[in-house]
Amino acid sequence: MRTIKELVKNEKKVYIYLRNRTTEYRFMSDAEHEGITYGDGVKPTERPVDDIMALHDDGTICFLGWAGRMAYHYSKDNVKRIDYEKYIEGSSDYLI
Repeated sequence: MRTIKELVKNEKKVYIYLRNRTTEYRFMSDAEHEGITYGDGVKPTERPVDDIMALHDDGTICFLGWAGRMAYHYSKDNVKRIDYEKYIEGSSDYLI
């Protein structure tokens, strides 16, 4: 089974795309199960989720502000972007 922490193994930060509510809730549940929290220690399931979340190499997640969204959409060569639904389904083409 693939884990969320594997996604950031060789990166400082990755962006996780969550295409629908089911995938959003699955990501937050999986993150909590793996011990991933927000930077202030709050569990993922205790906060709302957004369609794109950032995952840092220290095992924390965070919401994207305007700069993060710009990086996600326009810095395609410099930013690792993950389609979480494809990732958990075992697809090899989960990179966006």
